[in-house]
Amino acid sequence: ATMPMTFDVEAERPCCGGLWKVQQMLGFLLGLASLITLCLIRPVQTYPMANDMLGITALCACFWVFEVIPVYMTALFPLVLMPLLKITSSEIAAQAYWNWISLLVVGMFLVDIALEEVHLPRRVALKVLLRLGVVHPAALLACFMGMCWLLSMLCNSIAVTLVVTPFAIGLLNAAEEQVRDAVAAEEMEAGEPAEREAHGTGQARRRSVKDVQRFSDGLLLGIAFSATCGGIATLTGAIPHYFLAGESNLAAHVTWSKWFAFALPLSFVSVVLAFCVLSTRYVRSLKFRGISRETLEAEYDEL
Repeated sequence: ATMPMTFDVEAERPCCGGLWKVQQMLGFLLGLASLITLCLIRPVQTYPMANDMLGITALCACFWVFEVIPVYMTALFPLVLMPLLKITSSEIAAQAYWNWISLLVVGMFLVDIALEEVHLPRRVALKVLLRLGVVHPAALLACFMGMCWLLSMLCNSIAVTLVVTPFAIGLLNAAEEQVRDAVAAEEMEAGEPAEREAHGTGQARRRSVKDVQRFSDGLLLGIAFSATCGGIATLTGAIPHYFLAGESNLAAHVTWSKWFAFALPLSFVSVVLAFCVLSTRYVRSLKFRGISRETLEAEYDEL
C-alpha cells in the first residue's frame, strides 16, 4: 500500500506533468479502455450489470498492477462507480467497506500496535527466562512457543510473529557472542601451545556457533508454528476467521465462545506436536548449554 513506485523520486516521469512514469500512464490508459470497452460492448447478455462490474474490476486491476495511484485510493473506485453505473446503491456499496468485521480488524490492529509499543512480548519472555536462570535450549523454545501461542489467541497471529521475531533474533545473536566468548575463555584457561590453541579454539568456536545457528532455525520455526496454532483457537487470531464470522449465514451460529470451545483442543494438540518435532529435530543433539543470566539481564536493561 505504500506504493514504492510512487515514492521513487529518482525515476524519470515524462507523463502527466512529471507525475507518472510511462508504466503508470500505460496502466491508466489500459484500465480506462477496459472499462469503456466492457461497458459499451457488453459481452455478457444474461446479466447486463455484470458487464459494468467486470469493467470496474478490470479498471481496478490495471491500476493495482501498474501502480497508477496508491492502492487504498484505487480501492475506493467501486464505491463511486457502482452507484454511478447503477449496479447498486451507495448504501449497499458502502456497507462492504465498513461493518463489524472491519471494526474488529481495526481494533486488533490497535492492540497489536500497543503490544509493540510497550514491548510486552519481550518483557514477558525475559521475565520468565530470568526466573529460570541459565536457560536450556528446550526451555527457551518452550517459552517462546508458549508465549506466541497465548498471544496469538488474543491478537493477530501475523502481528505476534512480526513483533516477537526481531527480539528472538537479537537474543540469539547475543547467545552466539556468549558462546564465542565462553569458548575463547576455556581455551585460554587450558594453557595450550599457541598453534594448537589457535587451531582448537577455531574448531570449538565453529562447532559452538553452528549449534547456536541450528537452534536459531528451530526457534524461528517454533515462533511461526506456535503463532499459527494459537491463531486457530479464536476468531480474532487469524484473518480468514474474520471473514468466516462475517458470512451472513454463519454469523448467528459461529460465536467467539463456540469457536474457542471447538478449536482450542486442536490448537493445543497442534502446538504440542510442533514443539515435540522441533525439539527432536533441532534441540536433542545440541551441545549448546543455553543463554546465561547475564545475557538476559543485558537484554532486559535495554528496555
